Amino acid sequence: MNVLDELKKYQDDEYKKFTSALKVNNLLGVRNPILKNIAKEMVKNNDYVSFLNEKHTYHEENMIHMYILSFIKDKELVYNELDKFVPNLDNWAVCDSLLNIKLIDKNRDYFYSLVNKYKNSDKEFEIRFSIIMLLSHYVVSEYVDDVFKVIEEVKNDFYYTKMGIAWLLCELMIKFRDKCMEYIKISKLDDFTFNKAIQKMNESFRISDDDKIYLKSLKR
Repeated sequence: MNVLDELKKYQDDEYKKFTSALKVNNLLGVRNPILKNIAKEMVKNNDYVSFLNEKHTYHEENMIHMYILSFIKDKELVYNELDKFVPNLDNWAVCDSLLNIKLIDKNRDYFYSLVNKYKNSDKEFEIRFSIIMLLSHYVVSEYVDDVFKVIEEVKNDFYYTKMGIAWLLCELMIKFRDKCMEYIKISKLDDFTFNKAIQKMNESFRISDDDKIYLKSLKR
């Protein structure tokens, strides 16, 4: 399959305008369900190996790359391809497609070293990769204490990393309310990240009104 030719069949100028507002570069304007279907067909037909080794030009090619990894069942291949691909991340949308890689949920110990590898990077989306890995696959009882440690260890001044941590803390409040409350009281997070986390918690439908009132009182 010539992926670029296939993508050009589905270009949508209106969708391109919408996605451009999200600050994603090199867009063709193809909707995600179409990208996912292309990736699924490539895996089904075993027609993806050369694509994974190509240098991509367009955002949609990067999305297909990540969707392909979500359909592959070989954990070693997925690990190695993720590790190769992370340094190419340049926007939040591709990074956040980690949410789709369910294989990681079944092999958390195996993939966790990728979190440690990139959490102290000096590149914005490499750090966000570690944060979204935690958010997507490690907010579970056996890893929750490690997640809080990583949050406290990450030091950066990047907007999208700070927003990722805020989102992660909101998810921790939903699933591990008592532990998150304890953490918030001693957190050394910068004010921006801390307040964004409180904001996201107050926007969530899964956090009680009483907790929201208390959380608002903690804003710095």
